[in-house]
Formats: sequence, C-alpha cells, structure tokens
Amino acid sequence: MASSVAGNRSLLRRMNSLALLLELRRGPRTISHLTEATGLSRTTAEAVLGDLVQLGWAATAAPEERSGRPVMGRPAVSYRFAGEAGRLLSADIGAHHIHTVVADLQGTVLSSHTLAVSEQDPAADRLRSTRSAMTAALKEADTRAEDLWAVAIGSPGVITDGGVRHFGGEGMPGWIGLDLAAAFAEDFDCPVLVEGDCALGTVAEHRLGAARDARDVVYILCGNRTGAGIIANGDLYRGHRGGTGIIGELPQLRWRELELETYSGRPPATGRPTRHEMFTAARQGDAEALKAVSAFAEALSVGIAAMILAIDPELVVLGGGSSNSADLFVDLVRDNLHRLCPLMPAVAVSTLGGDAVALGGIQIAWSHVDAALARAVEQGLAFPPATPEFVRDRG
Repeated sequence: MASSVAGNRSLLRRMNSLALLLELRRGPRTISHLTEATGLSRTTAEAVLGDLVQLGWAATAAPEERSGRPVMGRPAVSYRFAGEAGRLLSADIGAHHIHTVVADLQGTVLSSHTLAVSEQDPAADRLRSTRSAMTAALKEADTRAEDLWAVAIGSPGVITDGGVRHFGGEGMPGWIGLDLAAAFAEDFDCPVLVEGDCALGTVAEHRLGAARDARDVVYILCGNRTGAGIIANGDLYRGHRGGTGIIGELPQLRWRELELETYSGRPPATGRPTRHEMFTAARQGDAEALKAVSAFAEALSVGIAAMILAIDPELVVLGGGSSNSADLFVDLVRDNLHRLCPLMPAVAVSTLGGDAVALGGIQIAWSHVDAALARAVEQGLAFPPATPEFVRDRG
C-alpha cells in the first residue's frame, strides 16, 4: 500500500513538472503566473520549477525576455523553457534541391543550408548530397550529430513506414522503394522520421504560417512539382495509405502540366525557360509570359477547385517555391475559384514559401520528442533530464 501511495505521488510530481514545462514553452513566466496558469500552490510550483532548472529544462530568463504585468520596484524573477538544451535536424529532399535546417527545442532556426541537385541524379548521389547539406548545417549551428534529439526527412511521393512507396512523374531515378529511415539511421543515434513533403509543408503552415487560426485547410505545395496536403478538424489528414495530396496525378486536372512551362519567350536554342524566368518576364510586362501565367493559374485552379468541392475547407493556402511570385497569379486563382466553387473558402498566400517543408520537419521532430516526454512522465520513475537519452530509449 505504501509503495502504491509513493508511486502515485511520484506520478503526480512528474505530471506537475510537465504542466509547468508546457506553460514555460508558451513564454517566460514568473512563479505567480505559473501558479495562476496551472493551479499549483506556490510551494509546489517553486519545488517543481527547481527540479526543472536542475534537470536542464528551465532557466532564469534574461531581463529582455521577461514578460508579465508591470510591477513597482524590483521585478519578479521570470523563468523560461531552455530550448537550447537540444537540437533538431530537418532535411527537405527535392528533385532540384536539398534544404536542411537545424533548430533548437523551441523551434528557433539556428542554421540552414541549401544545395542544388539535378532531377536525374541517381538515388545514391541524392543521398550523398543530403548528407553533405546536413553536415554543413550542423557545422554552422556548432552542433554534433550525436547531440541531435530527432531528425526529420521530407521527400516527394507517398511515404509508408519510412520508405518511398510511390513517386509520380519522371526524374529521381531509384527513389521509389527507397527506405529513407533506414538509410539515415546509420548516420544518427536518434529517431529518424520520414514524411511526405506536402504533409510537412501543411504542418508548418498550420502551426507557423498563414493557416495558424484555421481548422480545415487545403495546402498547395507548388514548386517544380505540385501536390497538396489537408488539415481536417485541426489535424493532418494522411489518408489510408498516406496518399493524400497526390490528386495532381489525375491527368484531367492538368497539374502535371504546371511542370511543363508554356512560356517560350526566348530563342529555342537557349532551352526551355524555368518557371522563375516566366514569372520574372511577366513581372516586366512580357505579353507572352503574362499569358503563360494566366494558363498556369487556370490549371492550378482546376485542381484546387476539385479539392474544395470534396473537402469544403475554410482556407486554401498557396505555398511552395512558386508562392514567392503569388502576387502575379493569386487574384487569377481567386477569380477562377469563384467561378468554379459555389462555397468559396478564403485563399491565402504562404508566409513560409519554400522553407515550409524543412520547417514542417522541425515541427514533427519536436512532436516526436513531445510524445516521448509524455511517455516518460507516464511510465518512468522520475522526470527525465533534458538530454536525448529518453527520446532514444522510448523512440
């Protein structure tokens, strides 16, 4: 009986620690603010906060970090979440780029590195390029691979159990069937999470970007390829096999044509212009480029309309690399959607642009750490120190 009571007290102490930690993650707090937010007594809050400081999860806030009500005289001491205690790594592996980001546990980006790659690079070369970009980002952030708490990998295609189950379109030879989780597990002594790039972009936009206040969202990842993601009732919707968002593979929607630039405003000998060049020429008033942008917007709108009619979202977000030029086509898209959709959602442009996939990876990496911490609180004998071991042990 005594051991049961002690166990209950230990669990209660761990739960109180987690409650205070979650509040500190919202911003610097004084003891008074923590007791008000959590309902704990001041004595309990001070004791638990002392534990969190000793374990490395919390620290005294610098004066410029402190927040709260104005006070007369000497300000009360504030405490903050010690996000610098850990590091997360995210890699966005695309057909034409590798973009890596290192962030702390608060999601603050510490470094990033981008490499240009060819769509025709074999899988082994693309993996080597990814490792090179990861190494560069880690070096810039003064972080060792062994210090990472979790790594997230974003890839085009349908991802199942860490592997690429399906990849539409041409390019990226050898990518289908590749087990990305296993490929990078050899490089890191921490969980390696793999998710589709559309899903990661959707998560980032929902948590950090233009869709933060929305519950039902269609996110369009429009770059060299175009796909989509869905937030349903506040959560990422993956589908039965993780295939949500590959609607662009339906030929009748013409999304694949978005990859085949129709703009031919330069001599054929110079090769096909890129989409960026098309947008640049349109911004300069080139008539043929403006016509191509209009065709681009029309094809994009047909696929978006199909998703709106099926899902009835409150918000559509235009994201991906092309969103940097959305001022050229967002009004055209809105006009097309008004014509096609009887129930019209709001349409917004991404605030994250081409960084969304990598930032979404940081978000799911932290969610994984968060889940491991919750399990440690529920199953462990003590609140874990702010080191990556509890994440590795509990996966």
